[in-house]
Amino acid sequence: MTPDSRPTPCGDFAAAWSENVPGAMTYPGPRHNTWGPTASGSRARSGAPVPIAAVLDTLWLTRGFHENPSTGEPGSIPQRAIPSAGACYPVQVHLLCGTGCDLPPGIHAYDPAGSTWHRRTGSAPATAGAIVVFTVLPQRTAAKYHHRALPLLLADTAYALLGTARHAASRGLASRWLTADPATLAAAARLHDYARWQRHWPDTGAELALAALAVGAGDELPELAQWLGAAGPAGRALPEPQRQPRTLAAVERWAARPGLRYPEEPLDLTPGTAPGAEVLQRRRSLPIGGPVAAADHPDHQTHPAPAPELLELLETFPLPAPAGCEVLFLDREAIRGRQLHRHCAGQEWIESLDGMLLFRTRSDPDEAAMWWASGAAAHLLYSALAASPETSFRPVAGWTGTHGGSTTLHALGFRAPRSEGNTHVGQ
Repeated sequence: MTPDSRPTPCGDFAAAWSENVPGAMTYPGPRHNTWGPTASGSRARSGAPVPIAAVLDTLWLTRGFHENPSTGEPGSIPQRAIPSAGACYPVQVHLLCGTGCDLPPGIHAYDPAGSTWHRRTGSAPATAGAIVVFTVLPQRTAAKYHHRALPLLLADTAYALLGTARHAASRGLASRWLTADPATLAAAARLHDYARWQRHWPDTGAELALAALAVGAGDELPELAQWLGAAGPAGRALPEPQRQPRTLAAVERWAARPGLRYPEEPLDLTPGTAPGAEVLQRRRSLPIGGPVAAADHPDHQTHPAPAPELLELLETFPLPAPAGCEVLFLDREAIRGRQLHRHCAGQEWIESLDGMLLFRTRSDPDEAAMWWASGAAAHLLYSALAASPETSFRPVAGWTGTHGGSTTLHALGFRAPRSEGNTHVGQ
């Protein structure tokens, strides 16, 4: 295998599964954009029928910082309730509030640094509920993963979207995954599209809109069409030239692909087990090293891997699997026997898992298959937090090659409860 040091991801989505090794880390750009002066920030108010800002704050609020491997001390990378490949956290949140929300009507951008909301515009249609538009900063993920970045951006967005839907359900809110292309999503959120972003907002991180979630307290949820037709982009991202933000040509090409308009029809994400704020705030991905199999540590009692229960939780995920896609459960022995680490960027730590679910396709990997795979894994992870909080999970990315006629798109590894418990650390 040869290193791939190109600074932008490959334009061919399926090339992420090649055995080329990503090159050296490049500049990741800003962690988030800052919108307006600090004084324009606001916090969510309690008692609103649609507490969507509180839902999002539960998922994005920093709970601590990842340990710096070189010093053993807390570093600068935040720990949050939502996982992110390599702790890049490219997903950004723009909240389109109608009436009844815990923020005033208008469009708000979330600032994770201060856990505040910046009101970009007070213009809003006379409709109840909210639409969450999820964008990504592609430079952050591409700087680390290069040609493997595009599927990871979809996966990070899926975990953000499904986490929001599942936690919203715990607060009695309904949600629907809306379908639109990136340009329409950007227009509804009154943002510039990715290709034109830095022409109008130079020295800021260009955001690519990937998904939208409608949230409300009743049967009628807001539609994107209600937010279209406004005067154009609103607010202004503040420049951060020292972060060296740039637009990636390959992402510009990718943004025009039809596969990013997904799902084909709006999808109800309300049903399923719903995790509350307390369990989400404790969520951390399981550690990548130890504990290992109970046979190697006889003092630890391991309960059986909850495969049937997990597969039952998957049945409540409403998005049908695309043609050729399937889920494969592997127990501890199968993980080791298949030597899976050879096919996921040499991650030997996966041999410490009690079980793993592989989301695979017998066709060439594409955006639809990746949306399904990462969305189903995210739905399972958040549902299991409520149904089986003792089980610890970690998403597994970096899969390469086709083996036995199937390509692994994404995986979710887990460890069953032990008598001494699991330590929830990680990203």
